[in-house]
Amino acid sequence: MRILHLCLACFYIDGYNYQENVLPRISKENGHDVMIIASTETYIDNAELGYIEPREYITEFGVPIKRLPYKHILSDKVSQKLRKYIGLYEEIEKFRPDIIYSHDISFASVDEVAEYVKNHREVVFLADTHSADYNSGQNWVSLNILHRAFYKRHILKALPYIKKYYYIGPAERDFSIENYGIPESLMEFLPLGGIIPDEEDYKRKRGEYRAKLNINDELLLVHSGKLSAEKKTAELLRAFKAAENLNARMVIIGSIPDETKSEIFELIESDERIEYLGWQAPEYLLGCLCAADLYCQPGSPSATLQNAICCGSAIMAQPMEAYRMLDKGNFFWVENEEGISEVLSSISENPKQLEDAKKASVKCAREFLDYREMERKIVSEGNGHRA
Repeated sequence: MRILHLCLACFYIDGYNYQENVLPRISKENGHDVMIIASTETYIDNAELGYIEPREYITEFGVPIKRLPYKHILSDKVSQKLRKYIGLYEEIEKFRPDIIYSHDISFASVDEVAEYVKNHREVVFLADTHSADYNSGQNWVSLNILHRAFYKRHILKALPYIKKYYYIGPAERDFSIENYGIPESLMEFLPLGGIIPDEEDYKRKRGEYRAKLNINDELLLVHSGKLSAEKKTAELLRAFKAAENLNARMVIIGSIPDETKSEIFELIESDERIEYLGWQAPEYLLGCLCAADLYCQPGSPSATLQNAICCGSAIMAQPMEAYRMLDKGNFFWVENEEGISEVLSSISENPKQLEDAKKASVKCAREFLDYREMERKIVSEGNGHRA
C-alpha cells in the first residue's frame, strides 16, 4: 500500500508522539510506502508555534516528509489561515497514493485533494477532525468567516470523495456537524491513542525510569505539556504541596510560558518532592509515563493523556465529555484545586484504589486506544475499496 498523510490544516511537529507522527511510523514499520505532506507550521525550540522554510527530509523513522509553502494571499497571516498550498496536486500525483489520510480538512487546498481522487477513483480518501469549540473558532471572525463560510465551502466540495470522516471525540463531532454540515452517516469515532508497550517492555521501562528518577516505594505523579494557565499547573502544585501525608513525588515535564513561569517555579522550589525536568524527547516522556502511577491533567486537554493510559497510568483529569468515554474506572475527576486536594487525600488514605485504576487503564487502552489497531483499520479501508 502507498499511504499519504496530509498535515495541512494545522501544525506538524517533528519527533512527537502525536497521531500524525505515530500512524505513518507504524505503516512504515508494517512495510507500506508512506509519505507525509505537511504545512510549515511547527513548534520553534519546542516552545512556541511558528513557521519554518519549506523543505524535504526524512523523519527519524524513515518516512519522507515534504513541507509545502503557502500561496501568498494578501499577507502572511491571511495565507497561514486560508491554507492554500503551492504544488499540492503535483506532489500527490508524484507519490501515487492508494490511501490519502488527511488529519483534519480545514484548509483551502482540500479542493485539490478531492480533484485528485475524482480523477483517480481507485484512491481511498479518509479524513478526520481535531477541531472543536475549545480549540477552533475562538472569536467571531474565526468562527463565522473562516469555519462557517470559507472552510465549509471547500469541505463540502470535497465531501463526495471522502469515504470515512473520523472524529476524535464528541466535541469534534458536534463542531463538524454544526459548522461544516458533515452528515453523521459519514462519521465514525476514532479517538487519539498511543502505542501500548508489551508487558516485558513496560516492566523494563518502569524499572529503568523509576531508578533514573530516584523513585523507591513512593507513588509517582506526572504532569506535562505547555504549562499555560489553562493547564491548571499552579492549582495542581498547591494541592500537592498541601498533601503532606501523601508518600509521593511529582515530576513536571514541558515548557513554561513567561506568564506562568514565576508562580510555577516558586511552587516547584517550595516542595522538595517536586522535580521539573523541562522539555523532554517523546521517548523519555513515555518512559516517565510507564514509571508513573498517576498522570495529572486537571486543566486543558493534551494528547499525552491517551499515551498515559496506554502506559498503564491512572488519570486525574477535568470531566470533559471526550474523556468520559474512556472512563473504565481509571479516572479521578477534578474541576478545581479543592477537587485535586480531595483526590490526593483519598489516594493517601486508600492507595489500593490507584492500583485498581491502573489496571482499568490497561483494559481501556487495549479496547480503544491502540494505534496499531487503528493503523490496521485505516489500511483495511483501502483494501476493501480496492477489492
